[in-house]
Amino acid sequence: MTNGNAKLSRRAFLTTAAGTAVTAGAAGTATAQEGGSEEVIVGPGGDLVFEPGTDDSLQILPGTTVTFTWDSDNHNIVVDSQPEGAGWEGHETIENTGFTYEHTFETLGTYEYYCAPHQTAGMVATIEVVEEIATEAPANLPEVPDSAKTLGVAATFAMVATLGLAFFFLKYGGDYEFEE
Repeated sequence: MTNGNAKLSRRAFLTTAAGTAVTAGAAGTATAQEGGSEEVIVGPGGDLVFEPGTDDSLQILPGTTVTFTWDSDNHNIVVDSQPEGAGWEGHETIENTGFTYEHTFETLGTYEYYCAPHQTAGMVATIEVVEEIATEAPANLPEVPDSAKTLGVAATFAMVATLGLAFFFLKYGGDYEFEE
């Protein structure tokens, strides 16, 4: 503990804050790059699909563990195609509600799989192992009207002017003499 006379300088504060922010950012990036875990629901609500499925294929980073959770009966996972050298065997035994199976995907590429009893019903899906996960920009972002932008600029100017005047009066306000 330091004595009561020690003061924290602005430079020391900013250096500490910047260092903390950089460290937190680096830790977050490292965590995101290590992979993680994802879940695929097998037969959600009795539907003959994987969720996410073919229409919304699952994109993951290398090292991600995918847990397949059975939500209805009589399903399996048969690997249809995978990148060369991947070695994913799927889970070809028919299982029922509550069963889970997991696999860690390391090899980059596209993995296609299906449920053998329900393949003709469209129970097929895809997992893509990619170096970087692409995110789409939302299509329906609201546009800020020019009048709102003008108002924002004016409000910012007013705040800066007020702070400037307050600083001026506090620093150079001087002593006022009052008549008694």
